[in-house]
Amino acid sequence: MFQKEWEVLIVDDDPDVLAVSRLALRGVKVWGVPLKLHTCASMAEAMALCNTKADFLPSLAVALVDVVMETDSAGLDFCRYVREERKNALTQLFIRTGQPGIAPERTVIDRYDINGYFTKAEATEDKLYSMIKSGVRQYYWSAFVLGMIPMVRHVAAQIGSRPAIANAIQQHYDAAFQDRSGAQVESYDNIRIASIFDDEVAALVGWDKASALAMRDRLKELPAVPFGVDGDEYVLDDEHRLLIKVAARPNVAEAYLVATQTFRVPEFVPEVTYNGLAALAAIWRFSK
Repeated sequence: MFQKEWEVLIVDDDPDVLAVSRLALRGVKVWGVPLKLHTCASMAEAMALCNTKADFLPSLAVALVDVVMETDSAGLDFCRYVREERKNALTQLFIRTGQPGIAPERTVIDRYDINGYFTKAEATEDKLYSMIKSGVRQYYWSAFVLGMIPMVRHVAAQIGSRPAIANAIQQHYDAAFQDRSGAQVESYDNIRIASIFDDEVAALVGWDKASALAMRDRLKELPAVPFGVDGDEYVLDDEHRLLIKVAARPNVAEAYLVATQTFRVPEFVPEVTYNGLAALAAIWRFSK
């Protein structure tokens, strides 16, 4: 919802491969959002890059990694570092090798939790394009869904207390707009989001409460797309502003999520967000 660029890393000790890759991926966008391309010439350089900023590796959508660099297994060692030492299961790792005999495909896929494997002979411009596009999409899907689950879990633990529920949602929002050091993430400065239950603004970023309610009311006037339950719907306007509504029912409070976004999100985003909001609305209903 809030990305202004997709972080992509290419690791290869051949400067020509790095140059050609940069040229092939120039201007590529996913959902209208450009790539931010990083290149490294060794495993050591790639690991150093991952350690320069606390939020770099969690934000890294795709990495294309050569196998043979400082050693015959340097690229695989980097993949192991990402998956096992840094516990990162989200970054989409693709092996690109000029010596497939050193790292057989099935062995690599199974041992290192690799998302894709191809030889340099196969690395056409179209192949790189499809790898990056599919990799970013899968990364975003996984990151978005896995980001929603902890918030619902933390809120559920506060059932019974609406102030505690609001605080849990606010903490989730605050964490989403900061890096791991606690500093504000610059690329999120113009993003706004709010959760509203029964006309009470429970949590927000970028708005005051009156502005959040005003945006909700403005978007409510636009044509909506229904979900499966009567009264539950969403609005996504031409400026990428999103409204999700959960209608009031005996066991569910009326609830809204309002957000401004950096791109027009795919359909799974409203669907996943709606299900999370519906769960929060039920928890809110049975709390005071």
